[in-house]
Amino acid sequence: MKNNIPGWTIYIDEISNGVFKVTLTDSFGRKAEVLDDASDSTIDKAKDYAFDIERQISKAWNKFLFDFCVINIGDTNILTKRYDENVFGSWFVEVLDKRFVYDGKEFVLTKQIMEKGVWVDKQEIKNADLTYSKFINLLNL
Repeated sequence: MKNNIPGWTIYIDEISNGVFKVTLTDSFGRKAEVLDDASDSTIDKAKDYAFDIERQISKAWNKFLFDFCVINIGDTNILTKRYDENVFGSWFVEVLDKRFVYDGKEFVLTKQIMEKGVWVDKQEIKNADLTYSKFINLLNL
């Protein structure tokens, strides 16, 4: 099972026939758990919980989002990436025809597409609405 949430470890235990406990634990011992069948949606639900915990308590949320983006895109696909602590933790990650920009002052994640040599905003998610599932969907669209 690939863990794609920085700073969290995932464990999956079958606690009875067909019932699994999916647990994500961070380095501070905080846990996000779901009991259900062994489906991808169960695992994603636990990841959503862990992501939400991180959003609520992280002192380095912007860096977490940057690391999350890099892990989920994969370093081999990234053309350019930059995290800037001096600009409110703003960052961007660029691949061939799209880039993801996080405005650390306004707390908005924007997906941009290259059209006729110009970056054009295609979708944005405000910090309050950002979840694991929405971020993954944004990366894959």
